[in-house]
Amino acid sequence: MKVLEIYNILDSISPFIMQAEWDNSGLNIGNMQIECKQVYIALELDMQVVNAIENESLLIVHHPLIFKALKTIQTDTYPANLIELCLQKKISVIVMHTNFDKTHLNQAFATKLCLESLNFTPNGEKDFSLIYSTNTPLSTYSLATHIKDILGLDTLRYTQKDNMIHNLYITCGSNATAYKIANKRDCIITGDIKYHDAMIAASEGISFIDVPHFESECIFSDLLAKALQKHHIQAIITNSHNPFCYI
Repeated sequence: MKVLEIYNILDSISPFIMQAEWDNSGLNIGNMQIECKQVYIALELDMQVVNAIENESLLIVHHPLIFKALKTIQTDTYPANLIELCLQKKISVIVMHTNFDKTHLNQAFATKLCLESLNFTPNGEKDFSLIYSTNTPLSTYSLATHIKDILGLDTLRYTQKDNMIHNLYITCGSNATAYKIANKRDCIITGDIKYHDAMIAASEGISFIDVPHFESECIFSDLLAKALQKHHIQAIITNSHNPFCYI
């Protein structure tokens, strides 16, 4: 199949027009008109992934390789080193990022967290966040303990507030600025929370649960592979690796 044909299928699964203004989903590397011999899926485009896949393939990833404008192409530095290798191997790269968060990944992550067992139910979405609400408020500590156990984490950061949680804002990856649309007694579940964002939220009575970025999005590949199967496309999942180690 041509890259364009698969791009159109991906667009029907999760329209690229739904991506955030700052995002760079879509074709990052390659040519829409070339044929691809195989389709691969990975969370990230890294050196291990590029080395593992065949020449003349299409790689679909979650995170864009190119976010900011490139003023130089220095092939001994990131991301140009990966771009060079992709071009040498004739690998095209399509990104499914915030559009896929909104249509699939946030919901799948919320389901993974088993929120219904804590009496939280869906209550819409806002600013790329899913909102869950409950009539039986829960403490941040109880919710954080539940999430830590579900995800099998050794440690989990959270901000402790005395008030009980009524609403949850859930965003995979990183969306600490959700505190700007949240209210007192709300809790935000996301990753990459900065110290000062936590301070601001705490002063406004908003709680944070800082789920590690990788753990919130590692279900991407399986989720997209199942969506592509419905269109009779069999993709090979190539495992991405968490760049962090823990001691």
